[in-house]
Amino acid sequence: MANTAALLGNLLCTNADINYYTQQSIYWNSKYEANMAKLEEQVKYEEKWCNAFDSAIDNTKTLKANGVTVQEGNTCEDLADAYAHAKVREYNEELSLELADLDIEYDTMKTMYDTLLTEMRAKQESEKSVTQQAASDTGLLNAG
Repeated sequence: MANTAALLGNLLCTNADINYYTQQSIYWNSKYEANMAKLEEQVKYEEKWCNAFDSAIDNTKTLKANGVTVQEGNTCEDLADAYAHAKVREYNEELSLELADLDIEYDTMKTMYDTLLTEMRAKQESEKSVTQQAASDTGLLNAG
């Protein structure tokens, strides 16, 4: 009977660990998804920014965007950069890099907790089986 109590105690600890890891998994999944949405938005802005930059660097006509003008035939990278920034003000290179770093961090944490949950659930099943077997075993030998 003492064996069954110890096994049940282990199973209860494993269940508590599963609850904790589930909470952590939900937390990191939420952070990952929120960050991913911001990162995807910045990627779209970056593509627009690059297109604006490319059109300004090799332009054959005068380009204007929010008060910035790039003259015909001008291949100056500074002016193309200024034009792209004026055209796509939402793009922030520093923010994009920070979000990319956070994406890696959040994905790592999410993966770690998902892996721990998988391991703990396997451990839980094993402990359930052993505990059930110990609880059903009365320890009596053939009383005949």
